[in-house]
Amino acid sequence: MRQVALASLLHDRGKFLGAVAGVSFAATLLLLQVGIYVGFLETSALLVGRLGGDIWVMARGTEVIDNGEPLSSGSRARVASHGCVRAVRGLVFSFGGVRKSNGALDAVQLVGFERGPTLLPWSLATGLPEDLRAPDRVSVDTIDLAKLRLPDDPRGARLELGGHTVQVAAVTRGIRSFTLTPYVFADIATARRVLGLADGQAHYWVVDLADPSCGPRVAREIEARHPDLQAWTTDTFRKKTEDYWVASSGAGVALGFSALLGLIVGVVIVGQTLYSVTREHERELATLKAVGATRGELASFVAWQAVLLAVLGGATGLVFAFVGQRLLAEAGLMVVLSPRVLALAGVAVAGMCATASLGSVRRILRLDAAEVFR
Repeated sequence: MRQVALASLLHDRGKFLGAVAGVSFAATLLLLQVGIYVGFLETSALLVGRLGGDIWVMARGTEVIDNGEPLSSGSRARVASHGCVRAVRGLVFSFGGVRKSNGALDAVQLVGFERGPTLLPWSLATGLPEDLRAPDRVSVDTIDLAKLRLPDDPRGARLELGGHTVQVAAVTRGIRSFTLTPYVFADIATARRVLGLADGQAHYWVVDLADPSCGPRVAREIEARHPDLQAWTTDTFRKKTEDYWVASSGAGVALGFSALLGLIVGVVIVGQTLYSVTREHERELATLKAVGATRGELASFVAWQAVLLAVLGGATGLVFAFVGQRLLAEAGLMVVLSPRVLALAGVAVAGMCATASLGSVRRILRLDAAEVFR
């Protein structure tokens, strides 16, 4: 039955190629939409994941990392006084205005960091992290050079940031925020001067614990002892930031609708192709049923065709998705095609082809040989 089914599908090249194109389109769209969604999740809470730590301490009422408020220098000592706390790192993270060479004003997100177990910035095209230790030294990303009106090799170039003149000392590659506002990394002392913060102030205290298992307890104790502070475990803060930007913004719904639309298109195209092939071979299928072919054997006529379309269309869609990933990366959009995303897309494409075959399977099983040959 397999050879008969595949030969019947391949006989009409036009319908076959059209069906493969439909599955390919659906698979490509699904992979890119899911990949963009996962990329949004990763970029929305990028700094939280990269800085790590066990607990993040912030001003009470903070909902997302982008909207932090300056904390007093004394709050650091209060956080560090807990017995399970091993180290406390300060993070300055705030929007700032940058004056470009043509006089235009634009926005950046200034990231001021302290030395710690995490390498910041983590992806450098040119320069070293140590280059940012000198006063008034910053890094920018390669994809933001044109936006900030900087040369291809901007090292040594100057920017007016928050009314202060800073010098580009390093260039990162592929570090983008969810809002597409450029990240500018600097030593925490430089960030404080630019933002007008006092020595010892920060927007967040990233806490490393001697025993990570005591994280929830320490977070509760910090909030109970210090009503002006809010403490969340790193996983909780990352999840809240992801939900704020991706779920609450509606981006996830829009991407999900696009992926669903692609699957619907695929179901219609594949369903029409399989149904057409089934109708064209009704006499042969009715003959097989009359001579004793089982219901499973008859259904396999459509099943093998659906499998072939799923495999060929899915593989073609995968190739197009990887091409799209590279093109979108050049435009600054992260598309994550992880094994989990690929597995999800494979299941969805298989389900799409299976759904599209239901009408043909139902028609085959209801065939009446006497009616067909009448």
